[in-house]
Amino acid sequence: MDKEKQIVELQIGRKLRSESKVVSKCHLNLPTVIEVPPNLDDGTPFPTTFWLTCPMYNKKIGSLESNGMIKDLDEQLDNNSLLRAQWANRQKSYKEYREKLKDKKSAINPQGGVGGAANSIKCLHAHTADELATNQNIIGKIVIETLGSFNCENPCYNSETLEKNQDWKVIW
Repeated sequence: MDKEKQIVELQIGRKLRSESKVVSKCHLNLPTVIEVPPNLDDGTPFPTTFWLTCPMYNKKIGSLESNGMIKDLDEQLDNNSLLRAQWANRQKSYKEYREKLKDKKSAINPQGGVGGAANSIKCLHAHTADELATNQNIIGKIVIETLGSFNCENPCYNSETLEKNQDWKVIW
């Protein structure tokens, strides 16, 4: 098993359920986003093509979600036609991209756009992962502009020893 995969598994706290590839790294050269196939190895549909592995962004985005940012952005989608059009265009192109990755033999396939959502934002983590991987997601861009870019002074994991770095912390 390569070290990148091991670091991803440490970051997410579990074994990967499918072959995935790192598509984005932070300023410390550690994985931040992986691309996951539309169907996992056991055939389970997985609508989130780009999965956020970065512990810093995961913690910060969790705070945004618990403070109501999804609801606020959903309201903006309802009231801002330009934002709504940008979001809808990415939902469509995301589905088209996932369709190209799909295993044609699979009986059950994921539905919806980013994070499986069809009519709302649903998950800021998924939108941010998509933005980090593709630079095409307006919602992810808003999240990154709100939080700022990567700012860890120390790596979350030591890429040599594959241990959590005790000096790592989220800087707000």
